[in-house]
This record gives sequence, structure tokens and C-alpha cells, in this order.
Amino acid sequence: MKPQTNRQKQALATKHKIFSCAVTLFAQQSYENVTVQDICREAEVSVGAFYHHFESKENILDEGYRLFDQQSEEAWKQGHPDEPLAAIHFLILEQAQSMENMGALAALQYFKHQLSSNEKYILNPDRFFYQTILHAVEEETADGILDGDPVVITEDILSLTRGLIYDWCLHEGTYTLSERSQKVLDMIIHYYQK
Repeated sequence: MKPQTNRQKQALATKHKIFSCAVTLFAQQSYENVTVQDICREAEVSVGAFYHHFESKENILDEGYRLFDQQSEEAWKQGHPDEPLAAIHFLILEQAQSMENMGALAALQYFKHQLSSNEKYILNPDRFFYQTILHAVEEETADGILDGDPVVITEDILSLTRGLIYDWCLHEGTYTLSERSQKVLDMIIHYYQK
């Protein structure tokens, strides 16, 4: 892979700045009340620069999911537990902490977007997040630790943790999502343990 040029690095930095400013605004106001001009003003970029990096305001939300997957994969590569159940806990904790860092109002915008979007990226089974949890579940079922279809177990883990994030948004982030997600995950795993 060729190293990035200074121009490519600057373009990437601008894209991240626009994204970061947009998410901050979404966390402070409702998504519907934030305009492209608001984002550009906050990021100190032109409207043309915005549209160079993003097709639309909605495209920022799509980018957020991809960014989460990239961050999860980076965290995974920097060090993760070898034991499969601990690895699942690691990834679910990454997900919860990512939501906590963004804030309940911003996280809610992602959920609203997925409900109305034709592309349900959050459900894509090819995502790193999904595939890594599935692999860990497959190891635990092969070793006889968990009992059931690995795909069904993975779907249960992901649907229940997504539901918890939604509940956390409804409660406007008034409880610690990362702690509650680990508790819910323990209940799911306990249900499937032999």
C-alpha cells in the first residue's frame, strides 16, 4: 500500500472534522434541526467542501457506522482477549462505549436513520463486528460451551444489545450503558450455556 500524500492526509482530516462536528451538533440538537450550513460553520469549511466528502447530511450517519466498524477493528487489532466469551464481551463493551462517547441524542439519530434507510447497514452480516462475534460464538458451540445455532445466538446477542442501546436513548443516557450491556450479555450467554 502506497503511503498517503499530504493532500490525501489533509482531505481525510477535513472529512473527519466535518463528521466530528456533525455528530457533536446532532448530540446537542435534534438531527432534523441541524443543517448542512450549520455543520459547515462548525467545521469551518465551505459547503462545497462538505459535498466533496459527503453526498448529504444522511450520508454522515452512514459514515458513522463504517467508522464504528473501523474503530472496533482497530481496537481488536491492538489487543483483545483470546477466550471467545471474553472476546464477545470486549466487542459489546466497545459498542456501548462508542455510544456513550457520542451521547444518547446522537446515538438516537443513528437508530432513526436506520429505521428509514433502505440500506440497513446495522444488520449487514458481513460487517467486522458481526463476523467477529459470530466466529467467537462458533468456537464456543464447537467446544460445547454454548448450545444452539451460532447464527441465532449471534443475532440474539446483537438484537438485544441494540435494543438496550435504544432503551438507553429513550432514557436519555441516564444510566451507564457499558455496565448494563455487560449484564444483558451475561444473561444471553447464560441462557445458551449447556
